[in-house]
Amino acid sequence: MSNKLNIYACSGVGGVTPQSVSQDIENSGWERNATLRKYLGTSKDGGCAEYFLYIFIPERELSKYNYTIYKKREQQLKTFDYVKELFVGYNYGTEQDMMNIIRGGIEKTFGASVEVVLDEIRTGKREGVGDPITAIATIIAAVISLVTTIVAGIIDYCKNVKIAKLTAPSYQDVVDSAPAPDDMGNKSKKTGSKGLLLAALAGAALWVFGKSSN
Repeated sequence: MSNKLNIYACSGVGGVTPQSVSQDIENSGWERNATLRKYLGTSKDGGCAEYFLYIFIPERELSKYNYTIYKKREQQLKTFDYVKELFVGYNYGTEQDMMNIIRGGIEKTFGASVEVVLDEIRTGKREGVGDPITAIATIIAAVISLVTTIVAGIIDYCKNVKIAKLTAPSYQDVVDSAPAPDDMGNKSKKTGSKGLLLAALAGAALWVFGKSSN
């Protein structure tokens, strides 16, 4: 319970805003700190890793999830690509380094591998005691405000330094694509393989990364 309350305290209500995150990154200096790395890590340390949970669903596994998760994954990948330009462009590391930071943050939050967490969300099953899906839902619900605020702040900074090449994801894009406790609620609406292929091709054509702001 204390973790949940602490996470809420770190959210926008506690003073974290997109503007404060963007300003924090700007003030910190790229070569002298790990600010962006922190913001991409676990929400327990004030990061937003959990937002990117669905990007770890392999293409071959997408048919096991419903349309809600498919669409959220699509937007999360767009957001990842947008932030990746900043991460790689300012020599924070490679794309794989960024993936590893996010993966590590998710696993620190949930105390389980990304693959286990995704399987629990999909099935509600887990070996051991207790109801893991309830715990996961509670954590995700608690961090939605925090992670969306931080993602929006990183996007704002990308626009400020004009690192992006295409249109930045909007705050609403981020909010709408954040993981939520009821994402698997509509289990009957699955994405067929043909629909997945067409949507993936369309997504690849439309999004690689964000455009320079004026």
